[in-house]
Amino acid sequence: MSGDKWFRPKRFGYGATPLNWKGWAFIGVFVFAIVALVLAQIAAGLPVWLTVLVILALTGAIIPFIKAKTDGEWRWRWH
Repeated sequence: MSGDKWFRPKRFGYGATPLNWKGWAFIGVFVFAIVALVLAQIAAGLPVWLTVLVILALTGAIIPFIKAKTDGEWRWRWH
C-alpha cells in the first residue's frame, strides 16, 4: 500500500489528518457509511450497544489502512 499518501501526521496529538482530496474522500465515504449504517440499525430496531459495537469495529478496521497511507509515522506530538 505504498505510493501516493492520502494523510499526514497531525501536528499535535496522535494520528493523522487528510492530506489531499483522496484522504478527504475516504473520510467522507466512511462518515456516510457510518450514518447510513446507524439509520439502518435504528430502522431495524436493533439495540444501541450493537450499533456502538459496529461503529467501533469499523473504525478499528480502517486504522491500518490510514496508517499505511500516512506520509510519516504516527507518534504523540506536543509541538
